[in-house]
Amino acid sequence: MKKLTQAIILGALGLGAQHVHAATISKSLCVGSLSKTLYGTSTTGKSVTFWGYSDCGGGGMGGMGGGTATVPGPIMEIGVNDTLNISFSPMGMMTMEGAPYNGHTIHLHGADVQTMEDGVPETNGNMVMGDTYTWTPSAGHEGSYMYHCHVHTVKHLEMGMYSAIIVRPKNASGAFLNQLNANTTTAYDYSQNYILSTVDPAYHTASGDSVVFADYNPSYFLMTGKEGKSTAAPAMTLAAAKGKKVAFRLVGLHSTNATFQIKNGSGVAQPFTVYIRDGRTLPTAKTVTSLDLSPGQRADLITTLPTTSSTWYPQITYKKLRANTDGTYPAYATVYGKVTF
Repeated sequence: MKKLTQAIILGALGLGAQHVHAATISKSLCVGSLSKTLYGTSTTGKSVTFWGYSDCGGGGMGGMGGGTATVPGPIMEIGVNDTLNISFSPMGMMTMEGAPYNGHTIHLHGADVQTMEDGVPETNGNMVMGDTYTWTPSAGHEGSYMYHCHVHTVKHLEMGMYSAIIVRPKNASGAFLNQLNANTTTAYDYSQNYILSTVDPAYHTASGDSVVFADYNPSYFLMTGKEGKSTAAPAMTLAAAKGKKVAFRLVGLHSTNATFQIKNGSGVAQPFTVYIRDGRTLPTAKTVTSLDLSPGQRADLITTLPTTSSTWYPQITYKKLRANTDGTYPAYATVYGKVTF
């Protein structure tokens, strides 16, 4: 009865099971160290050390290299009913803390997986020096997800060990559909992934049980790894056509509350429709001009561009926890994207 009821609900939403070609997607990830020069309100910049995931390029569990670490790490796309197999090798002392926080994992945030696949040391047998992770998302689970390290998360996520996994609908031949889910009303012409994150440089030099981890105060605010502090220097750009639909996938790996908006050149907020929250289709899509996104949340939405040429600025406004002691930093920090059409 439970399965029958679920099938009826999914069918009403246009998300019923489809006979599509399911693929097995194998990825090999490693960990590396990198540095970024971030500016915030400064004109000189500060070099901050990060740890990032990298694509080992087939190196498997024994891979010691291959690929360059990035923040965020590799963004993965899989289809409904596909099976994602991740082999993870966290070797490299430069990217580890001392015991008991040594090692790394991959936590598939928001995914319905078995406990042993969840990447949490306390429940996966303390597999922190290499493991494999498997996930097969089913129909109705389309949307944006994230993965991150779950060893001493307060430190390792802050260090940059995170990225996104996008679950997409497929047609009967196994090709991706340019839709947010199986419902054709979610069709789009263009898409971008906005991965939200914040940076407190003090966390990047502290370790263990330092009292620093009890006092989070980010100085830098990112969109998919870039600052994008003004409309003249956006973090993300997109060249689109007039009158087309653009999908934005918001992935909240930030540690302060944030708000997403799309504004035109005059600063007027433009409408967009939210179809999916946290990997589940909303019973009723919501058209809004502003969307709050707390840490760990995700959203999948679509906006329709006007039929006349212009420029819009999708943007994330992060809430500062407090101003700096000299009062020079505002209570909010905005990171900009840019869409021209």
